[in-house]
Amino acid sequence: MMSNINDDEYDDEEMKLALKGDADSSSDDSDSDENNKSNSDDDSDSDIDSDDSDNMESKTDYENSSEGLEVGILEIKLREDPYSFEKNVTYINALSKFTKQSNYQTLREAREKFQSIHPLTQEIWLTWLSDEQKYMKNTDNDKQYILSLYEKALNDFISVKINLSYCRFIIKINTISGLINNIKEIRERFEKSLEQCGEDIMESPLLWTEYRMFEQMLLSQIKDENDKQIQIKTIRNLYHRQLSEPMIGLELIYNDYQQWEDSQQTTTTTDNEKDEKSLIQLKYEKSLKQFKEREPFEQSLKEKKYLDQRKWKEYIEFEKQHGKPMRVVALFERQLKYFSNHYSIWSFYLTYIEKVIKLNDLRLKVFSRSLRSIYYSGEHWSKYLLLLEESISNDNDDSDKEIKEKIEQEFQRSLISGLKSEYDYQLVYNTYIDYHWRSIIKNLSKKEEADLDKISDQNKQFMKSLFETMNNHMSAIDVNGYTTVDRYMYIAQFEWRQFNDIFRYREIVDYVLSIDPSQYWIWNQYISFEMEQRQFHLVRELFKKASNQIRFDDPSSRLWQDWFTFERGNGTIDQYKLVSDRYSNSQNKYNQEQEKYLQQQQKQKLKRKEKNTDENNNDQRESKKQKKENNEKSTTSNGNEDKKVGETDGNNEFKKPLAPSSKKQKEKDLPKKLIILNLPFDTVEADLHKIFDKYGYIKSLKLILDKNGKSKGICFILYKTNESANKALEMDQQTIKNRTICVQYSKDQHNNEQEETDETLTPTTSASIPTTTTTTSSTINEIDFDNHIGLTVFINNLSPGVNKEKLEQFLQHNGVTGIKDVRVVLKTRPFAYVDLTDKENLKKALSLDKKYFMSKSINVNLSKPPSSSISPANNNITTNGNHKEFEELPIRKPTLLVPRGIKNKK
Repeated sequence: MMSNINDDEYDDEEMKLALKGDADSSSDDSDSDENNKSNSDDDSDSDIDSDDSDNMESKTDYENSSEGLEVGILEIKLREDPYSFEKNVTYINALSKFTKQSNYQTLREAREKFQSIHPLTQEIWLTWLSDEQKYMKNTDNDKQYILSLYEKALNDFISVKINLSYCRFIIKINTISGLINNIKEIRERFEKSLEQCGEDIMESPLLWTEYRMFEQMLLSQIKDENDKQIQIKTIRNLYHRQLSEPMIGLELIYNDYQQWEDSQQTTTTTDNEKDEKSLIQLKYEKSLKQFKEREPFEQSLKEKKYLDQRKWKEYIEFEKQHGKPMRVVALFERQLKYFSNHYSIWSFYLTYIEKVIKLNDLRLKVFSRSLRSIYYSGEHWSKYLLLLEESISNDNDDSDKEIKEKIEQEFQRSLISGLKSEYDYQLVYNTYIDYHWRSIIKNLSKKEEADLDKISDQNKQFMKSLFETMNNHMSAIDVNGYTTVDRYMYIAQFEWRQFNDIFRYREIVDYVLSIDPSQYWIWNQYISFEMEQRQFHLVRELFKKASNQIRFDDPSSRLWQDWFTFERGNGTIDQYKLVSDRYSNSQNKYNQEQEKYLQQQQKQKLKRKEKNTDENNNDQRESKKQKKENNEKSTTSNGNEDKKVGETDGNNEFKKPLAPSSKKQKEKDLPKKLIILNLPFDTVEADLHKIFDKYGYIKSLKLILDKNGKSKGICFILYKTNESANKALEMDQQTIKNRTICVQYSKDQHNNEQEETDETLTPTTSASIPTTTTTTSSTINEIDFDNHIGLTVFINNLSPGVNKEKLEQFLQHNGVTGIKDVRVVLKTRPFAYVDLTDKENLKKALSLDKKYFMSKSINVNLSKPPSSSISPANNNITTNGNHKEFEELPIRKPTLLVPRGIKNKK
């Protein structure tokens, strides 16, 4: 009934069949085929059950085959790394090739285990569901199992094709001898599927078409005329609903609708029918216009193979401004099919769900599904627990009991999900403990709520047990104590404010100050507490202790201002003067330290000047000497040009020495020194001797080390002859310990046997912070940085709890699989270098710039070599001629608001 379709517009064969209306007959044929197939399967099952020996023989043949051995090897590899997505896929694909009904249980168990760890893709789910229906024995248990699989599949992500398969399966199991039963159940499944995927303008026509074909099949089985008219209205309503939504192929659907309407008319058209036709035509034209507005976005996504996140973002922003909220949801769901594990996409999606979508069930489902993919985010676990808590209504005891049990289960699941840092664990614990405290408060009467002393001892002990459990767990996770201070200070405030236990408060804060006494905000809270208790003598003691622990120039501290203010209101004149004297002593001590530091800087500056001056003078003397020798050689060679060989000079009875032959001079000038780059960092000089000694005699071999004695991945080799050096060039682009090295001539070809020192050879293969030692420009120029470190990225702003394993896991989780090496430098501000295998992985790594990792937004940049004109990580160094000098560091004294007349007069 439909017109021909442009094949260039639709690539999906299933879509073509759906829009052409050919799927009706094909579905009937497939149903009959499936029934025949199931019957044949039943027969085969009986044969299998009746002949156990044949079953064992086939199983043995399978296990002993080469394919079975391959599956066994893959199973061993999977046991070594059971959480690897790729290894699970490879194992299941290999296993499915040789699986029969007799050994299908092994494949099913492998898939179930895989699905319990990772959300599966649409293709994996459709293959699994197809296999289950293929081997189904038409028992109730098998049917219920497949239905549960469909629900699990739709919990992983929303998919039109999985919903379509679900609807077809419901029809299949409710069709007996060509007659359809449980029509209500089938319609409910179609309506749920349209509720989930009806806004997908590219694939939803598949569902609409299948729904209409089902209703038309029902129409063909109805004999009563009145029932037929009701069914016709049902089909007409489906057409109207579909034509009211923008989607691909609307023109064809509208033409099909008109042909269908013409086939149903048996009498003259009434005025109501004319009005209805004009109304649906207006809806159709509006929907078609909306689709045309979105068509350029769809085309641009198709050109990029749906893998350009920027295009998705532009499309989503357009839909937010001009479309319906559920259509935005559909776009997010489509995007997540291609970027299922991207934190930022889930974050934007969940934020939109929270702010715009008011359907609580939908929000809970999306949050629950998201944690299958971004299980490592404590922030999202915390939001999910809060969302569950909001669902508690206090009106339905049974429902609230289920939600509370769900909160307990999800909290326990979050602790074993694989949270990425101690901060994430702490956030989840805080949310969980806060939920229990709010539950206690909510259960109190209004009178009791005003008086926290009414809280029962049982509830107090329960809260304290929660704190103890949290501390025990966090002490095992947070081995570096990054969350300890905040955690204990919160507990201390709780003991004081909620439980009125001031002795416990003092005990906890004293413990915290024993861990970290340099934070003024801790002292300030302690002081405020004692002020409320009016323990002024303890306040004064706390100020004294704090002044001994906190740096005088700490910009975040208001210690001295607060102490002066306290003594003004609560102290005597003598106590006030003692604070003033103490402040002056601290200031003088600080000034002396600054002066001493400046003097040291000045001495270092003078030493560098003297050293640079001596080097310049030596260079000038050497250049004059070299120039004089060159002039003498030039004069000698010119004077002997016309003399014959063996002719003597009149002033000398002996023969003059001959000038070196051109062959010997040329051999002397040929390069003999090589530079080797991109070496593995665990390589030692002995390893290099084993590799390069075979090419000839090595005069010197120098592996460049950093100040900690670790290799920088660079080595210089000086051969005795150019021939040996030339042979050694064949090692260029060879692999040593999974790293491709570069071997080339060194531009510094001074053939002295003195080995270069670290002070004159400081090129690096990564963008590390340069040292204060001088680096010669010739040494830097001899490294082809674009070729050899162009595949290294520099990552900073990392969390203090980062390590190599966590960083590498984060990179691989975000698609950076080609990693050669990861080097994490754990300092006050940790940073890392990552060597990659190719440009494709480099692009993926650079795209992670500003991504959220371990509670921090990391910076990812291409690693670049330090410029020869840039000095240590700041701009306090200027160039004077060819030499670098330190400027005087500006010293800024802390500003202190001290009353006039208190400062010491000089």
